[in-house]
Amino acid sequence: MVNPTILIVGRLSGPKNQTILSILRNAVPAVLKKFPGARFQVVGGPVAGEHRQLEKQFFAVRFEGHQKDLKPFYQKATVVVGAGRVALEGMVMRKPIVAVGERLYLGPLLPEKVELAKATNFGDCWSEEKFDWTQVGPDLAALLQSRKRLTQAAQTGAKLLRDEYDMDKIFPQMERLYERVYLEHNLAGLHELPVLMYHRVVKQAPALSKFDIYITRENLEKHLQFLRVRGIETLTFEDLTRRRAPRKAVILTFDDGYADNYENLFPLLQKYGMKAVVYALGNRKHRNNYWDIPKGEPATPLLTDAQIRAMAASGLVEIGSHALNHVRMTELNPAALRKEVAQSREILGKLVGKPILSFAYPFGAYNEAAKQAVAEAGYRFGIAVNSPYTRFAEDLMAIRRVHMFPRSSVFDLWKKTSGFYHRYRKLTGKS
Repeated sequence: MVNPTILIVGRLSGPKNQTILSILRNAVPAVLKKFPGARFQVVGGPVAGEHRQLEKQFFAVRFEGHQKDLKPFYQKATVVVGAGRVALEGMVMRKPIVAVGERLYLGPLLPEKVELAKATNFGDCWSEEKFDWTQVGPDLAALLQSRKRLTQAAQTGAKLLRDEYDMDKIFPQMERLYERVYLEHNLAGLHELPVLMYHRVVKQAPALSKFDIYITRENLEKHLQFLRVRGIETLTFEDLTRRRAPRKAVILTFDDGYADNYENLFPLLQKYGMKAVVYALGNRKHRNNYWDIPKGEPATPLLTDAQIRAMAASGLVEIGSHALNHVRMTELNPAALRKEVAQSREILGKLVGKPILSFAYPFGAYNEAAKQAVAEAGYRFGIAVNSPYTRFAEDLMAIRRVHMFPRSSVFDLWKKTSGFYHRYRKLTGKS
């Protein structure tokens, strides 16, 4: 390399100015010794007398002042020296970076320096000033002398940019952070938010039910009447993302998406002006509870598309996903896991005309891989059964629910909506 160009970008005032002057005074002689044709371009201002004096001292240095368009300077540069935004802009242009900021000198951005660069904003943020100015010149000269090191530094920056600073990755992370903060704000007035789990809603108790996953319409109406008398508001997960929750609230959830939810639950919700979350399968070809029939449970029809749309349009029923098919998430390989959660969200979202916010794990079976897949698919809430958490928001991908049974009485409902039920069971060893 005959005539390399070293680009330094930054304001020429305060600590940044002193850093730039120190770089030039220490680096220029060492670099010119190896590369007499090297040039140092400094973009930024205000350019003052001390800067013009340095230009007279070193013919290779030129202060360009403020520039509206920095792209031509980055394009021409062999190496970019700087921190923060400057380092990122240089990385975007796939230039090797020498990281030095107001607090710390890191040197060429090679793989072993990546973690420190991330932690210090490429040298701008550190608990103490730490500069070895005698090392700047030799580091720059050694970098310019090795095509291999220049390429490695450029590739390191490009990879770091891709891994940590890609807006397609950062924006969802920031969005989730703000969503979490807003959710915590909306939950701040609550002592606890019980989530109750039902399945079928029937007019009469079925003659044969191996798993007792039903409640009669009459008994469910008593539950709703109890909630009204107690002043407990029924919420959906969408409500939690939109407004502050009342001090007394509950979420009613119904798994599997049985047709009797439309026939018997929906009219009760309309009668009492209450809300519920119904979990349906994304695979709309399934017509009944095929997963339980071989085990002895009576064949029971599932909701039709029209029934789902009608309930969702009412504003009283939020539709959640119960996977593409009713399978145990813990038994799936990663590809099948992603398919079950992502495709069901897409299908149901198109069906109801809005994003699907929550995912209920079939059979209550989940693990860390399932939780990760649910989060990555865009769900805000993962709904479990027997999770280890006793508070609603401890893990939004493993929200614990209380199972309601055919003979759950109003007294049982009082216990299970008290806000202490999970902790009581854990203390008594029943969790």
